[in-house]
Amino acid sequence: MKRINKSLHRQSGAVAILVAVLLPILLGFMALAIDAGYMFLMKNKMQVAADSAALVAAGSIQHGQGIDVAHAWALTATAANGFTNGINSTTVTVSIPPGGTGSFAQDSNYVKVTVQHTSPTFLASIFGITSTLASASAISGPAGGGNPCLLTLSSSGSGALSAIGNASLTANNCGIFVNSNSPSAIELTGNVNISAGSISVVGGVSKNGNVKTTPVTTGAPATADPFLIFPLPVFTSCTYTNYSRTGNGAIALTPGTYCGGISITGNHSVSLAGGMYVLYGGGFNVSGNVSPITGTGVTIYNSGSGTTGPNAYSSLSLTGNVVLDLSAPLSGIYAGMLLIQNPLNTQTASIVGNSGSTFAGNLYFQNNSLSISGNSGTTIPMGSVVAQKVSLNGNPNLSMTNTYGTSGTSGKRSALYE
Repeated sequence: MKRINKSLHRQSGAVAILVAVLLPILLGFMALAIDAGYMFLMKNKMQVAADSAALVAAGSIQHGQGIDVAHAWALTATAANGFTNGINSTTVTVSIPPGGTGSFAQDSNYVKVTVQHTSPTFLASIFGITSTLASASAISGPAGGGNPCLLTLSSSGSGALSAIGNASLTANNCGIFVNSNSPSAIELTGNVNISAGSISVVGGVSKNGNVKTTPVTTGAPATADPFLIFPLPVFTSCTYTNYSRTGNGAIALTPGTYCGGISITGNHSVSLAGGMYVLYGGGFNVSGNVSPITGTGVTIYNSGSGTTGPNAYSSLSLTGNVVLDLSAPLSGIYAGMLLIQNPLNTQTASIVGNSGSTFAGNLYFQNNSLSISGNSGTTIPMGSVVAQKVSLNGNPNLSMTNTYGTSGTSGKRSALYE
């Protein structure tokens, strides 16, 4: 028994010596883990501050404010995120232009914000390391191609934006954005020509045929719906019920609530007086030689109630041999809004824009697809086409300028570049 006890004493002594030798190393790893974790957290907070400051300052410049004002906005933004220049060992540097060697180094539309912060250490001070210096920076400037001329909201699925045939789409000084993460989120087939300030897609692009496009940025972040919080009209009572016209002659429509929708076939010209047209079920269906359809200061809202009954949701179908010349109001709560569909109405919208057709305003189909076809020039001097999916078929020649009205995306956007 004495020999066993002596052996145990010797082992205990060896363990104690080993612990004494390893304890500083273990404390060192603990200090490293704690202080590294804190530094990582602080670095993330600093990056958020730098990003927000750069975006705010770049936005200020885009809206015509001077460099001094943009500089002040950047400092305000970093302070709001917990990093005030000159306080608690924090230094914020705002550079307009950014400087350096980048493509926008000398472009005064771009802003670089750098946040530096000295933080005290915790256990690392045992080893003589009393503080650490961390830094985060961001560069922001005008978003490539400006605001959306066309945005598809679907987060998945191929052909979120599709063009087949001889489709041509020009988005002057603005962007095309596709939120689908599918490898073939954009599908282009035939003699397709798409030109835009920028084209960005979360997923990828599929091209077949003689396809020409502006360079496409793949793997881009999703773009927010610019009309998500837009107030939708509220149904009160029917002004008209099951409005239907056939035959020949001129038709004059006036604003109001059309319960059961509007249906027009035959040989007509149609004029819409300015105002709000609420389609409470039944949709808006035009076929035949109904041309032209004209209206100034018009907003058409395709709504309804449920999937069955006289006021069931229905489609917006402006097709046939038709020339459409419609413009949205320039003032008021619905300024810039031409066509809107209730988000509960998932019926596909179909529009044929033949030669001479003009849609001046925003087209908003939050939860359904929009199909645009035609034989030649259709002009859209407007804010945005926003839909779950958009398909161009046949020979449409669309031109968008993103300059119509005051609603939605008329404001300029900034983006982060570094």
